[in-house]
Amino acid sequence: MSVILNLLQYLFQPLPLGQFKFYYILVIIAVAALVASIALKLFLRKQKEDKIFKKLFRNLPGKLFTIAILEGLYVLVRFEEMPYVSIRFLNLVILIYAAYIVFHYGQIYYKIYPAEKKHHQEQIRLNRYLPRKNHKRR
Repeated sequence: MSVILNLLQYLFQPLPLGQFKFYYILVIIAVAALVASIALKLFLRKQKEDKIFKKLFRNLPGKLFTIAILEGLYVLVRFEEMPYVSIRFLNLVILIYAAYIVFHYGQIYYKIYPAEKKHHQEQIRLNRYLPRKNHKRR
């Protein structure tokens, strides 16, 4: 029981004591998420032919930007040693959310995207034989 109590006190301590050793790692995560967000946003804008990729990944840049902002704010709050806002549990929640996003979109890229792209190509191939809707009748 004391192990669980010690873990809860560690995660929910209002003002964590000791020197914070993870500034650089969290700043690198925040900057990497920010750069990935901007790069993916630009890539999605230039992606004209692959509509399936644009459809499946259009929300990812916003989520990466949110992760970057949250990590940056956590590092700032932890640096300023603000009580109740710099608890370790908040960083744990942010990192679990980031891991979920990476896992979720990895699953989409490796499992759903190839199947959707194949289905889309098949629909294009089948639609070649249908009559055009925009022809003028005389």
